[in-house]
Amino acid sequence: MSLPPTAKSLTYTTQSSNPRVIETPLAPPSPKELVVKVHAAAINPVDTQIWRSGLIGWLAGKKEKGIGRDYSGTVVAVGKEVEALGKWRVGDEVFGLLVKFVGEGTFSQYIHVSPATDPIAKKPTCFTYEMAAAVPLVVLTAFACLDWLPREKAEDGMRRIIVAGASGGVGIWCVQLAKKLYNCHVTGICSAKNANFVRQIGADEIVDYTSQFVAQTLLEEKPSGRKYDLYIDCVGGTDMFEYIHDLLHPNAAYITIVGDKTSRELVGGPITYSTYPAQIIRYAKGLIWGPRYANISLYKKSELLQQVAALAERGEVEVIVQEVVEGVLDEGSEKWKEVFDLIDSAKVRGKIVVKIA
Repeated sequence: MSLPPTAKSLTYTTQSSNPRVIETPLAPPSPKELVVKVHAAAINPVDTQIWRSGLIGWLAGKKEKGIGRDYSGTVVAVGKEVEALGKWRVGDEVFGLLVKFVGEGTFSQYIHVSPATDPIAKKPTCFTYEMAAAVPLVVLTAFACLDWLPREKAEDGMRRIIVAGASGGVGIWCVQLAKKLYNCHVTGICSAKNANFVRQIGADEIVDYTSQFVAQTLLEEKPSGRKYDLYIDCVGGTDMFEYIHDLLHPNAAYITIVGDKTSRELVGGPITYSTYPAQIIRYAKGLIWGPRYANISLYKKSELLQQVAALAERGEVEVIVQEVVEGVLDEGSEKWKEVFDLIDSAKVRGKIVVKIA
């Protein structure tokens, strides 16, 4: 299959420059790469946060930064070393995560993927391209969160976890994987309007943060009267820390993917150890006295995407796409504003996906 000479992508350089569509020469794959024709891509809060911070543009000078990390599409070219391994072929339908921060993003017609470093898997036949694009980043983050479960199981074999932000992109997968793979009792924190949905995907208990005092409700409703094994924070803030020893036993863990920050415009994750040093103290104390604390990032393992693909083929997990936006790469289009506004609204159930091809 011959590649076109050029390809379009949505990029930005600095905070002061709005994203724009550019057309650049399309290079063939290096020996270690695949070229994937992108059918769909998903946006995540980190995409708009990095744009507003101007951080990547500043680090990269004036080099264009592509938007998006999640994608699904079709393999259209295979590098010689990858081809020799015999795993990937032209025509394969795939989904995955583009790890690079500077350069290509997935809001592009074509991307270069390095299977050795960029998580990638065959797309399940039961997924549309839009569904598949909604999966990689949030699933790989959910696996990283659940890996902090204590190794020892409870007497009844069921560990207890809390998921704050249970109806969001990562929260949905923390709930589902905790039930399907880890045999957990799950308490989801969400709004009343999302309560039935969170129960539908597997939560055993719901705490409505809009009408209940969350900490008190969690303490009153501890399953079997015992403390919890894991608190997964997908929201941010520090409201729960004064109750952490009452909620969690010493070998349990409080894991956040956001950190102490509360502004949706600021980048979260482990980078906030430098801006919120209280987290470092909390981490050190947790190692000594417990419960453990960590601000974490995602795993970068293709086998985890393959595991989710297998669950999907058996009908054991659900993908939630709230909205699909088209026309982002059209000439003169400003549809990116619609995409950014949706992800900034903090009212997303599941994911926002951009249809590329």
